[in-house]
Amino acid sequence: MALSLSTLSLAAQTPQPYHHLLLKRANSTSSNETTSSVSSANSTSPADTTGTTNSTSPADTTGTTNSTSPADTTGTTNSTSPTGLTSGNSTSNAACVPSGAVHMIVARASTEGPGEGIIGAVATTVKSMVPGSDSEAVDYPATLTNYTTSEPSGVAGMQKLIEDYATRCPDSKMALLGYSQGAQVAGDVMCGTSEQGFDTTAPLSTELRKNIVAVIQMGDPTHMPNLAQDVGNSTKTGIFPRKDLAACGSLTDITQSYCNSGDRFCDSGDSIPVHLSYIQVFGSAAAQFVVNQVTGNTTAKASSPTGTQKGGSSISGSTSPQVSKSALVAFVAVVGVLLL
Repeated sequence: MALSLSTLSLAAQTPQPYHHLLLKRANSTSSNETTSSVSSANSTSPADTTGTTNSTSPADTTGTTNSTSPADTTGTTNSTSPTGLTSGNSTSNAACVPSGAVHMIVARASTEGPGEGIIGAVATTVKSMVPGSDSEAVDYPATLTNYTTSEPSGVAGMQKLIEDYATRCPDSKMALLGYSQGAQVAGDVMCGTSEQGFDTTAPLSTELRKNIVAVIQMGDPTHMPNLAQDVGNSTKTGIFPRKDLAACGSLTDITQSYCNSGDRFCDSGDSIPVHLSYIQVFGSAAAQFVVNQVTGNTTAKASSPTGTQKGGSSISGSTSPQVSKSALVAFVAVVGVLLL
């Protein structure tokens, strides 16, 4: 069930680690920061009225989803992708989906436990709409501490899953889904890494791209406004703005990037509730976009090229566990260092 902002604010009155006072101190490295309540005053976007969870975290939302599949556990061997990044245990063992279905590779948000995280609700909806579809999770740290090593590990892990699956199932369609840090992972896989403070990586090869029919990004820290793939009313860059937009140019037709004004991470704002709202606000629209891409009904778009927000419907059942205060302080400190 979707939580109202009033419920979110009430939950925030208990000692929790993600409040706006802490987030505004982006250059702080102290773990002794005080916290204050998240309230409607923190929100600068209509999306705040659809707060999604009783938890907040910068890169994210932490928790489990109502979405799992037998493929959610990924592999057993450490491997290195062609980018030279260690990809953890990400080895795809998923069976090939039938013709007309889609295999989804999902990158969770920071601090969420292993699995698909809250964006797995989108994958679950797609699976209910397209019989035979399945999904698997990227095995990566998804931490706030050591973010600049966690995120590249996710990039390598997702790329390894794509490579393994494409080798085994060359005719099967794939889709990539990511929330917050996971959204950055998906973008860096497809477009290459070009953000300040991160090692540069190459885009996914044309050969591997050809079977990827949809990319869903929610709350992407590398967000750039006013692009064809943007959905929402954000007009600002994310905290790690992507520099090489040309590398993403051919991907606009298969990508939807959801970001609303005020989001602390994709819009460089100060609102965590906005950052957590995308499943409730855009979840069904995101699932429908994937379905349209899989079935060939690509005329339906959720946004205009200017990124004007369109109506989105909710997917219920997603919750977010809490992120520890120490992890959040560490992440905020990382952000401060990277943006110097």
